[in-house]
Amino acid sequence: MPPIGLRAGAATRICRPAPPSCTQMISASPTPLETDVTADAEQQRAIDHLEGPCLVLAGPGSGKTRVIVERFIALTRRGFPPEQQLVLTYTNKAAAEMRERAEAAHGPFAGEPPLTTYHAFAYRVVRDWGWLAGTSPAVRIADAAERWLHVAAVLEELRPHTLWNPLRPHDLMDPLLAVIGYAKQELVPPEAYASWAVQHLETCADPAERMLLERHREVADVYRRLDERYRRHGVFDHDDCILYAERLIREQPAVRSAVAGRIRYVMVDEYQDTNFSQARLVETLVADHGNVLVVADDDQSIYKFRGASRANLERFSRTYPNHVAIRLTHNYRSTEQIVDAAHAIIGGAGPATRIDKQLVADRGAGAVVEVWEADDGRDEVRAVATRCRELLDEGTPPNDIAWLFRQHVDMQPAMHALRDAGVPYQVSGGRGFFQEREIKDAFALLAAAEDPGDSLALLRCLTLPAWGVTNTGRLALVRATRDHDVDLATLIAGARIDDLDDIDTAAARRCVDDVVDLHALAQRDDVRDVFFAAMERSRYLGVLDEQSGAARMQVGANLNKLADLLETFADWSDDRHVSKALAYLQVLRDSREAGELASIEPIEDGIVLLTAHGAKGLEWPTVFIARCTAHRWRGRPPLSFDLQLPDELVPEAPPEGDAAIDEERRLFYVAATRARDRLVCTWAHRYPGSIGEEERTPFLETVVGAAARGVDVPATGAPMMRPARASGAPAPQRLSIAVSDLRTFKECPRRYEYQRRWQLPVRAGVRSWYGSLMHQVLHQAGTQRVAGVTVDGDVVAAQWHSAWDASRGPKGRHRDLRAHGEEQLRRYIASPAWSEAVIESVEEPVGLDLDAAHVRGRFDRVDRGAGGAPTVVDYKTGNPHDEPSLRRDLQLRAYAVAAAQRARADDVAVEFHYLHTGDVTRVVADRKFLNTAYRHLALTAQDIAIATREGVFPPKPSRWQCTHCDYRTICDEGIAAARESA
Repeated sequence: MPPIGLRAGAATRICRPAPPSCTQMISASPTPLETDVTADAEQQRAIDHLEGPCLVLAGPGSGKTRVIVERFIALTRRGFPPEQQLVLTYTNKAAAEMRERAEAAHGPFAGEPPLTTYHAFAYRVVRDWGWLAGTSPAVRIADAAERWLHVAAVLEELRPHTLWNPLRPHDLMDPLLAVIGYAKQELVPPEAYASWAVQHLETCADPAERMLLERHREVADVYRRLDERYRRHGVFDHDDCILYAERLIREQPAVRSAVAGRIRYVMVDEYQDTNFSQARLVETLVADHGNVLVVADDDQSIYKFRGASRANLERFSRTYPNHVAIRLTHNYRSTEQIVDAAHAIIGGAGPATRIDKQLVADRGAGAVVEVWEADDGRDEVRAVATRCRELLDEGTPPNDIAWLFRQHVDMQPAMHALRDAGVPYQVSGGRGFFQEREIKDAFALLAAAEDPGDSLALLRCLTLPAWGVTNTGRLALVRATRDHDVDLATLIAGARIDDLDDIDTAAARRCVDDVVDLHALAQRDDVRDVFFAAMERSRYLGVLDEQSGAARMQVGANLNKLADLLETFADWSDDRHVSKALAYLQVLRDSREAGELASIEPIEDGIVLLTAHGAKGLEWPTVFIARCTAHRWRGRPPLSFDLQLPDELVPEAPPEGDAAIDEERRLFYVAATRARDRLVCTWAHRYPGSIGEEERTPFLETVVGAAARGVDVPATGAPMMRPARASGAPAPQRLSIAVSDLRTFKECPRRYEYQRRWQLPVRAGVRSWYGSLMHQVLHQAGTQRVAGVTVDGDVVAAQWHSAWDASRGPKGRHRDLRAHGEEQLRRYIASPAWSEAVIESVEEPVGLDLDAAHVRGRFDRVDRGAGGAPTVVDYKTGNPHDEPSLRRDLQLRAYAVAAAQRARADDVAVEFHYLHTGDVTRVVADRKFLNTAYRHLALTAQDIAIATREGVFPPKPSRWQCTHCDYRTICDEGIAAARESA
């Protein structure tokens, strides 16, 4: 049955359970934390630990996440609220899982989530307090492409003798970024690095050693100049955020009081992967009380070669000699067979490289671990794909199966085998962005727009669904260009072509006409305009023709990433023509990070394909580990022999043994311990590109025959052809949506689908860019007000110009907005809305839990109103709206309900401050308004959940909306409305 408001003219209503009122939700007591079993004695000891430092050694499946979450809840119930606690972890996924489990027991958190990642926490500190170190209000984290370009610019500028090769200028870019990043992580500033190199050069006589030292000196120089460039451009990388956050807390009393002073307890997940700068940040946060609990497993340290597992734990013991040590020794995840096999794998490491431990399986013996041996790689992947299909036919849910790989490149043959077997799958991460079909199609369109005479580019464009010339037609065109010795565009625009039917002729000419129009646009506008025009003409490269929803999402995410890369280029280059942009993208092909696929959240069930690194922290009933050969799983050499940070500069001593191979063994151990019920390791004697016979990884030598059974995989001749399962069932998940998503869906569900679900890129308008810049300035100004600093017109004007200079966006085409923005800000700062306000907080994130979704947003500002009642302030750069219209606005309703929940109040106020005119529109929300607003929000969220589950997002066509919609060229109703209005 369709949800309300989804189908135009529909009279059907959804029968929904009545949502609770806002007041009921505000007064509801927290739900008790539900767990399957009570904590064991070791876990309970960690949960109950209260004062002082504590180290919890926790092996795979021993319940470390449970310990952290339950301790968090226990401390809350003891009277230490969430804002007095901080839980740090490494990945957004791990942080989100912990927050979800904690909020199930506690309810939504007010303010910044207290369970977060290192980088998110550090960026928050820099964002709120960086003004004390002179950072711009528009400071941002540079993406991979921007970091790469900064290094390229420094190399071009310095042309260091041992690092610069004009014929291959980018060969050392990734190693340079790696060594500079490692120097930051180990708190080695460029001055110390350069000083070390110069001192050794003064006493070194060996020519080879001197050349290596000279290279180190040049790396230090690049490091210094790169830092200077970052500051000039108002950007940080993630390592900078950690450094600056720690320094601000340590050196600035106001920051120490506001940040560290309010945190009574700190917990750290995956402490074995903490680098030196992160460890220093934790130590600085708890310097006054020492209440830190860290959870670690030295056997799962997989992120650096220098033995961080033992070094971090030894550093913790030295820093806190009187710490409490607790071991979690029961594995509740895996069967006994898997636990024994995993112990055999990790037990092969040298005793000096790890803390010896033996986990006890809690689930019984289970199925024996299997090691499959195949003649070649094709037989290996086909055997796994066949077994996956059999498991699915037996009723196993697809996402109960994971196929893990050492390298992304090994996923390609696996994906082909799964497609042949008709098995749905989902790929997490991976490289090959520039090899994706849609990216090559976009490149071809841009190249044809730059030069319509580029026959190869135009020939690829003809294959796109918007024009769709058949294979026969394209072959006829190729033959004709050869026979007539003309380019393809000239041929198509000319006389009739033999062997080309009328349909293909019409399609080819439409394509040429569109390319010629794009060429005219490319002569006068920058590449961003050409790109979005190309997306419109090609109907987003036919993304909606993809049969799988996951495939559409990946295409949309990749196109979004390409749009971001072009935005970076436009901010970087004074010449923004298509030819320059294509050259820039060609350079980025050499970058490891820029070549990563855009990440997406799975929306369908499917076999999970990901790397062993990406699998950390996850688990599945059935796990296959691919290509378990000595070539893939034996350790890897460093990026370059002479581009490694010298051991003498690293605070911790180098580990004993072969660090690379030990880390590789730990990575294999991590992969094996992801399995709950079945573990299968597969390998083959030959792979494409192999030199001679491959051998089984030595990590399995102690497993086969003792803890695992060998299985010979029979050779398969022809590829399997099974009836395809085009896609899996929708993946069950709780919706997490933004406040703006509610409004978008209400206006048009189809637009919500294109924007939110498929992530199709749209032009970044000048209004949204300008509004974002104004918000950044007022955020910094508000933070200063909260800290007791006087902020007048001159201060905010200086902040505005700093933000303008550091910002990315269309400022070059709208220079008049610089003076306009200063004028608006001066007028606003002089108004009572600013000068008389009692500001409590700025940029405060808020969450609104509805039955069908979690709605997230951010208050621009919260003031203390008359009588102490909270007033939410939202800055607007558009034209004012009156109170009656705002009372119907979904954003205002969401903010009012969230503010009421935050303050546990029945009356709150929301004000929209219009910077353009200085007007303020105030809406007072009483109990009746809040209850009504909550019901409307809950119903809208439920409609979104139903549409997402059913995959049905019908449009709400209207002449005004459709003609102004960014997606009008790919929506049939939008096209019809545009024609009507023309």
